[in-house]
Amino acid sequence: MFQTAAGVTVPFPEQIKEQYRLDEDSLTLNLSFEKLADFIRAFYAVLDEPLFLAVHPDAEAHEVWYLDGMTPAQLSMLLDGYGELLYQDGLSSFAIGSLTTSEEIFVQKYKVISVYSPDIERFLPLLSRFGVARTNALTTVWDTFSPEHPGVAQRLVVDDMTIPDMIREMQKIGMYKG
Repeated sequence: MFQTAAGVTVPFPEQIKEQYRLDEDSLTLNLSFEKLADFIRAFYAVLDEPLFLAVHPDAEAHEVWYLDGMTPAQLSMLLDGYGELLYQDGLSSFAIGSLTTSEEIFVQKYKVISVYSPDIERFLPLLSRFGVARTNALTTVWDTFSPEHPGVAQRLVVDDMTIPDMIREMQKIGMYKG
């Protein structure tokens, strides 16, 4: 069964399948939560350096915080410490990408994922490796919402820290508001 992050509740998770829809230079995909961290690491492992992390503490607002100029090893160290919070929190969204190629993965509210690339087809083997099938009619969690059955996104505390706490900590190593 499709798993969601701890900070996310969807009314009909049985309607969600691990699938992706391919557009011109992007794709949108559903990925069950237990695969999210491994997929993100596999994605940025093939990106050209330098890498960036962008965090939207509230996915509905325009506030964005950036940490850039990183290597994959540096990004891995950050995600070793803060990844669980980023992956589980329901109110935030985040992106990881290459400053060189403009390729990016964007984990949106409710953990719907978008990938952007001028050569989007180079990521299709990665999707296959994670068992994500192609479809022309993608049903995301957003499609399951109605006034009677809304989705719920919650701010979480993981290891005594929230996303705003994480941003304050990361400012000490250069995170800045965009």
